[in-house]
Amino acid sequence: MGQKRRARGEPRYYSERLIKKLDYLRTVPTTIVEAPPGHGKTTAIRDYLETHVPESVPVYWLTATDELPAACFKRLSRLVFGIDSRAGERLMRIELPNAVTVGEACDALRSIRCDHEAYLVIDNFQLLYTALPASFFVALIEHGGADLHVILITHILKRNVRKAVLGQGFLHVTAADLRLNAGDIQRYYALAGVDITNREARNVASSTGGWIIAVYLQLRTFRERGAFADTSDILTLMDYLIWSRLTGEQQAFLLSMSPLETATTRQLCVLAGCDALPGYALEALENPFIRYDTAERRYEPHSLFRHLMDLKREERGAAFSRACLLRAGDLCRDDGKAVEALWYYRRIGDYERMLSLNLSPLILEDIGGRPFSELALDIARDCPAPIKARYPLSMLRVAWALLSAGLRDAFDVLMKEQRGLPALSEQPALLGEWLLLSSYQRYPDLSEMTAVLKQAAALFKGKVSQVILPDAPWWFGSHTALGEFNVTPGAANREADALEAFIGLYAKLTGGHGAGADVLFRAELAYQRGDIGNAEILAYKAVFLAESKKQSVVQLGATMILAHLALHNADMASWQQAISAMERAASYAPQNTLLIRSLLDIIRGVLFNELQNQKRVAGWLRTGAFLNRPLPPPMIENALFTHLSYLMHEGEFARLTGTAEAQPPRQRGPFRDTLRLLTVAVGQMGMGNPEEAAAIVRFAAQRGLPDALILPFAAYSTILGKMVDDLIETEYPHLYGAFCACRERFLAGWTTLHSAMFPAELPPDLTAREYEVARLAAEGLNNNEIAEKLLVTESTVRTHLRAVFRKLDIDRRARLAEKLR
Repeated sequence: MGQKRRARGEPRYYSERLIKKLDYLRTVPTTIVEAPPGHGKTTAIRDYLETHVPESVPVYWLTATDELPAACFKRLSRLVFGIDSRAGERLMRIELPNAVTVGEACDALRSIRCDHEAYLVIDNFQLLYTALPASFFVALIEHGGADLHVILITHILKRNVRKAVLGQGFLHVTAADLRLNAGDIQRYYALAGVDITNREARNVASSTGGWIIAVYLQLRTFRERGAFADTSDILTLMDYLIWSRLTGEQQAFLLSMSPLETATTRQLCVLAGCDALPGYALEALENPFIRYDTAERRYEPHSLFRHLMDLKREERGAAFSRACLLRAGDLCRDDGKAVEALWYYRRIGDYERMLSLNLSPLILEDIGGRPFSELALDIARDCPAPIKARYPLSMLRVAWALLSAGLRDAFDVLMKEQRGLPALSEQPALLGEWLLLSSYQRYPDLSEMTAVLKQAAALFKGKVSQVILPDAPWWFGSHTALGEFNVTPGAANREADALEAFIGLYAKLTGGHGAGADVLFRAELAYQRGDIGNAEILAYKAVFLAESKKQSVVQLGATMILAHLALHNADMASWQQAISAMERAASYAPQNTLLIRSLLDIIRGVLFNELQNQKRVAGWLRTGAFLNRPLPPPMIENALFTHLSYLMHEGEFARLTGTAEAQPPRQRGPFRDTLRLLTVAVGQMGMGNPEEAAAIVRFAAQRGLPDALILPFAAYSTILGKMVDDLIETEYPHLYGAFCACRERFLAGWTTLHSAMFPAELPPDLTAREYEVARLAAEGLNNNEIAEKLLVTESTVRTHLRAVFRKLDIDRRARLAEKLR
């Protein structure tokens, strides 16, 4: 029957059909155990492996918790390393897969080699798969270990994951397999020494739904009352059969541990205020709904029992509940778990303890599933003034968090409030910190910002900031220094000099924050002017400076320029090398966060859009879901451009235009305006509004060409055609030669890289545009229809077709289909 005795003599029962089904997990590569809480999933798998698998067979067990997905994935990688060191090392190098690296992660899973029987169990898998692309889930099911058996224990799968794994070969254990029917219940109770009739068994099955946890509680009820409970509510049964049987001391002890998901003996002693657990505490832990993990040496209450304890804690009143959460917070604080401590302190509104923590490393963390910025805003608005006054340094860290989240009004209010504190007049270092932050209030005037920094530097006296740390993402996650600091048309050279002066002082005061950003500005400026040689030198210089201080944002921006340059040089190997290097730039331990991973998606989205490989653009950027992410305003702006660019290449011109018009009408700086305006112009052309498109292109030229930013016009001219060429030739003749050279270099490089990326699409010798024209002609479109579809003139279509006929050695359209097969 597959039953096993509990430590306290209580039998566990598993139906014959479940045991027979679980027998298959020893022969299949993958098993998915899927059911809601309370069905005994974990217990069933643990018991089966203990009783049916020899002790000599290794079992690698991972229990996912409410930790950062990257941390959980790292633990998974270490387990895989124990099975196959080469595959595990690949996963550890990749870290948490994203839309770009998931392919390599999947290859690593499929490359696993295991020549001996072994089991890899991932419990609470639902906490991990939500952070991973569905393709990773599929690869895990298809893992390469011939003798490795993967077991995934999870709550009910989400629809997208279920769809992804449909048709994959795996053993599927469901809630229906785990539930007990009337016959099972009758046999189970008999093993426990309780004989019931068939009718009574059917009633129990009906009232409990066959859930093992509810069936067990009904067994307890029958033993004590001689009759079954008239309710199927599990919490009510737990309350009556388990909780009410505990002494007051035992209840208080369990409530002290209730805020924690798991707890070690040492932690329980701290919470209970004792050196060693007394007998009543040990007896309380001998609970059928509290599991002791011998490997981790931790007690883990069942999720339903934890819910009951939460209710009981709240029933004892706010003061008691506050005391429990306070002890849990202090325990986490003393154990160095500041995020968890902050969550407990926030729940009870203990501002004193919140501000006693070092908040600077926490500003990018989620606190209880919500961004830190929400807590910062709460502190700024509601924390009592006397407490704020006692923690001026912490309040400056709160101000930095508000600024990082784009909450400028709240930042300004708090900065004004802090300036009036006596501590800033009495402690020069604090005033220095305040001045350092206040320099951001002078943005975008770099000369004024630098003047404020000089005042701050005199007060720091060679020390570095305790508020702005090098780990913080530079300029709130924006990878384009040119986009942020190019403010006035025609002033880019002066702005480059001003940014150099600013960074030279700012990076010293902050321990390297923003290092290389000034060089990145010059690299971007050179590239956008078509100065490929200088752009490459400056990009490598920026990478070196940023890498030396682990400035992920700056390094990613400079690496993006190297990828652009690889396209202009028609160098696919260098392009791929730049894409791979971005993963390293994004993986510095303190900065490997959702924000940086999102930035990586944005940058790669720009590059994939550029090569018209839209399928590799991250899903949240394709759908426009960036507004749902807790990202700073500069990153939202960059994500929006990536989204608009995606819509442009997909030909969704109405949606592109509508989305762009829905944004607040503001100037974003010449460079940023130029890119955005040219993208919108394509949308207008696509909707049959050439005059509107021409007006937008002319305005874009007024914004970008005073600084000779010709590269955007050269790239977009391949789509907008003569509209751009004629404008520059007639109104900016001094730039026309450089523009034409830049356009030809871009087209040649684009064709080479696009052909390498899509080798089956382009016949030999045809450019990408020639192939597009030939394909449409082969489909039967006339020259006018092709011109409208590609947003070019009929003359351009005829020119391309003559080139196609010559290269393919044909003399008429009828032969195009044959040649393009």
